[in-house]
This record gives sequence, structure tokens and C-alpha cells, in this order.
Amino acid sequence: MELQGRTALVTGFAGAIGSVIAKSLANAGCDVIGVDKVKHDIVRMSIDEIKAESKRDLKYFQCDLLNKEDIRKVFQDLKSGDVDILVNAAGRLSINRVEDLSDDVWDEDIGVNLTAPFVLIKLVIGLMKEKGWGRIINISSSLGIKATGSISSYIASKTGLIGLTRAVAVECADKGVTCNAICPTVVDTPFITSFMEHQQTATGKSYEETKEATRQSHPTKQFTTPEQIADLVVFLCSPAGQNMTGTAIPIDGGITIA
Repeated sequence: MELQGRTALVTGFAGAIGSVIAKSLANAGCDVIGVDKVKHDIVRMSIDEIKAESKRDLKYFQCDLLNKEDIRKVFQDLKSGDVDILVNAAGRLSINRVEDLSDDVWDEDIGVNLTAPFVLIKLVIGLMKEKGWGRIINISSSLGIKATGSISSYIASKTGLIGLTRAVAVECADKGVTCNAICPTVVDTPFITSFMEHQQTATGKSYEETKEATRQSHPTKQFTTPEQIADLVVFLCSPAGQNMTGTAIPIDGGITIA
């Protein structure tokens, strides 16, 4: 229970990665604030499970991360100073060639993956500095480090998120506040379905064959799991991570170095 008494805000709470991060932080002693666009009833089971297992408080806010005012409304019911840990785990992935990518889709991908983290960081960082303690963790991607075709808006936003991470880290390095980015490769969740379907169309192979070929392309021959990402989040929030800041940490089966 290294984080007893801390409060963590996790976006993308309804997703496979965000929910596991929230659970791991609660089990480490945090009270949790979950944020996502889906209605409360859809995540009620996850909320009840986390509260029962961890014995920690969990509040949930329905919020459209594309709407800056909606984000700010969350903080009308919260005090910004109540947030000790911010995890920007929400994400969008759109697949199209640059020439076929609409302006609206570009704006939405940048909005969720980059602008929303900026707005949330802006809301919490001042009071984190005043308290002399804070942890900001942005879930970027291995595609923020290396690129592939047909997902330019995702790559641009996740690369930008690493840049934002570094800038924030420098600004608050001597204030007891750290800011780091975690860069997973393919995580075996429903989020990757559209990517696999796109690869399937390109290769002419079955979905399962395409998925297995993608797994085999990793030097470790393994996908990253939500639990591995969540454990790294907890580590970065623990005393062991207090002198780590401004990093972009691959958790990618070695694919960025292959």
C-alpha cells in the first residue's frame, strides 16, 4: 500500500487498459477518480469490483474529452488539489492514408490523444507544485517512437504526447512532480481490432493469422498486457520512481529496437 492516501485520476476508465490501471492504483492504496465518455451504468460492475477488492473510494465522471468545457466541469465537483496522480490513458486510433484522412478525424485523434492530456495537466499541475508532490503519466505508444503507414493522426498525437511529457517534466523537475510517458506496443485488447482488420485486408490472411504474425514480429514473441502497463504506472508513482522524469519508456517486446 505504497500510495495510501493519494488520489489518482485515470482517463479512459472504461477501456481495458484504463480500468486495469485504476484497479492497480486502488490496490496500491489510492482513491480513484475514473473519467470516460460512457455512462455510469456501463462501468458500474468495474467500479463495484475495484471498490470491493481495494476498499478504496472510487468516483466516476462521464466526460467527453473532446470538449474542453466538459473536462473542466469534472473539476467543478473536485478540487484540483485533490489529484495527486494523473494518468492520461484514453486514446483514439483511426486508420487511413494521409490523403484520405478527414480534417474532422484528425482533429478528434489529436483532441483525445494530445489536447485532452494538456488540458488535464494544466488543471492539476499548479497545485501539485504547491504541494511538492505529483505524478503525471501519459500513455503514449511505441508508435510515438517509430512509425508505420496509414495511422498518421495517431502517430502524430502520440509523438506529440512524448514531447509534452518532456516539456512538463522540465518545468516541474525541482517541485517534486514527475511526468513520464509509457509507450506500449500492441496490447491485446478490443482497441486493436480495427488495426488488425486493416492489416488483414492488406495481407489477405485471416484475422487470427494476422494477429499471430504481428505477435511474432516482436522479438519477445509476446504482446504487452494491460497488467504490465498498470504495474509500471504504480512503479512510477512509488518511491522507486521519484527520480525518473521526462522519460518515454517502451514496454514493447523489443520492437522499437528490432
